[in-house]
Amino acid sequence: MLENWFFLAAVFAVLMIPGPTNALLASCAHQQGIAKTSLYVPIQLAGYAYAIGLWALFIHLMQPIWPKINLIAHIGSSLYTLIWAFYLWQAKHLEKHSQTHPAIKLYQLFFATLKNPKALLFAAGIFPMQTWEHPSNALRVFSFFSIILIPTAFFWMCFGRALLNPDNSQKNADRLYKGSAVLLVVCVLPVLIGLL
Repeated sequence: MLENWFFLAAVFAVLMIPGPTNALLASCAHQQGIAKTSLYVPIQLAGYAYAIGLWALFIHLMQPIWPKINLIAHIGSSLYTLIWAFYLWQAKHLEKHSQTHPAIKLYQLFFATLKNPKALLFAAGIFPMQTWEHPSNALRVFSFFSIILIPTAFFWMCFGRALLNPDNSQKNADRLYKGSAVLLVVCVLPVLIGLL
């Protein structure tokens, strides 16, 4: 089932894409430090596990009624990832997010992760279909997911601290945004290849 390394690359690519959860982690790391923010990673993992499970159940229940639901969900969530990647080119969403969320609570991160459309992408197209056939398959897939989630969460914590640092010049911040946007566009390619 996990012989295909493409699955791991796609998980990494989607987790790297900026979104509400990553913005909260970056903002929290800037305000409270990386050590304290690292305690939020299990909450993020729990939010993803719960959301992915709910989306997978929804898709499974809707499949007999609407056979193309999986394809539609995969295309819609893939388009979402591309929109966020291009949004990063034009806006300073981390700075805005940090200003609107001065103190981040555990429940905020959990609900942001729970509502994150990336969970739909994982359930609809990235996780192998065999994931839901047996509990041991699901445990194996979520173990790999957890192993990939931890470094990407730490990347966003470090990136957020560097970007939101008041000593950082606007020129350096623009370079960070554009560099990360290029990285994200490259990361979206495995998702689109998987769709085809």
